[in-house]
Amino acid sequence: MWIRGKIAPLAAVLWAAASGVSCGAPGPSYRLDNTRPSAETLVASVLEALAESDAEALERFLITRDEYEAALWPQMPDGEYTPFDFVWSLNDVNSRKGLRQLLSQFGGSRLELVSLRFTESPESYDDFQLHSRAEVVVRRPETGETGTLSSFDVFVEHASGWKLLNYDEL
Repeated sequence: MWIRGKIAPLAAVLWAAASGVSCGAPGPSYRLDNTRPSAETLVASVLEALAESDAEALERFLITRDEYEAALWPQMPDGEYTPFDFVWSLNDVNSRKGLRQLLSQFGGSRLELVSLRFTESPESYDDFQLHSRAEVVVRRPETGETGTLSSFDVFVEHASGWKLLNYDEL
């Protein structure tokens, strides 16, 4: 009996260490891939991919289905009364349409970020913030012409970095 009582707790600690379970203070429960350190560097990366008409790179700046379901959805109030698959399908369809429009209108164009600001306060959750109503001002370096690029709907600020929740329809 004495051995079992001493080995079980030791086995649990060894299992936790081997499986990557933290025994310390809790941190973000999920790490997002392909993030950028700030909203500005994210937009600059998007503009670089846009100049190359690189649809795959532009998609990598978006929250993936797995990231949305594991990192965002559990903390969002919609989860209490709306099925995840429904919300994801709407977001995915609209974002893909926005991405096609963005590539159609600006693919191959060199644009520089002039300024970025959010016109609304962020929605704060335990592990992330959602920033909406982005005002992204860009400039065409060859002409100096400036304008607002309205393709960015919601930005996700997470402990692992910044990503886009979706591309907005133009």
